[in-house]
Amino acid sequence: MKKVIATVICMVLGAVSLTASAAGLDVNKNRVLNRLKTEISVAGKSVSLPGELITQAENFLKRDDVVITAKQADKIISHINSGINIVKEAGVTRISELNMQDKTAILDNIRTAAGVLGLKVSINSTDKTITVLKDNVPVATTEAALKITGTDISAILVMVGVCVALIIGCFVVSWKARLIAK
Repeated sequence: MKKVIATVICMVLGAVSLTASAAGLDVNKNRVLNRLKTEISVAGKSVSLPGELITQAENFLKRDDVVITAKQADKIISHINSGINIVKEAGVTRISELNMQDKTAILDNIRTAAGVLGLKVSINSTDKTITVLKDNVPVATTEAALKITGTDISAILVMVGVCVALIIGCFVVSWKARLIAK
């Protein structure tokens, strides 16, 4: 019986470790992500993509259904480099400072890079947001996330409930073991 239990535990641990390694990034995904994380120097200032966009890109790349070949990674990185060069040549540190021609060129690079992976880029000029879609489901957006403010006491209530249950459990066990006199 012990051997059966040990075998089952080993199989479960093996499955968990395979799943964990599959969720990581392969070489091509890492190349793309590292290029997105690159900081550039413009007019003596360091410029990079916002952390929220990098996180969204990383979450997308970690998906099992996303496969990037070396050729696709090269194409995507080429378009990232083109966008970087536009910003460097313009000498600006904010997208809002770019002229319309440069903004359009950067959007074309974003669309083409996204198209390599079968993604669609949607632009809402009213809200000034860009959304990247896979099968019409958003995978990344420049739209600010909804932040809920205020006090959330649900975690405190759960902890209090667990503590009360543990205290009652300890009391019952000690009473049944006759450690507490009537």
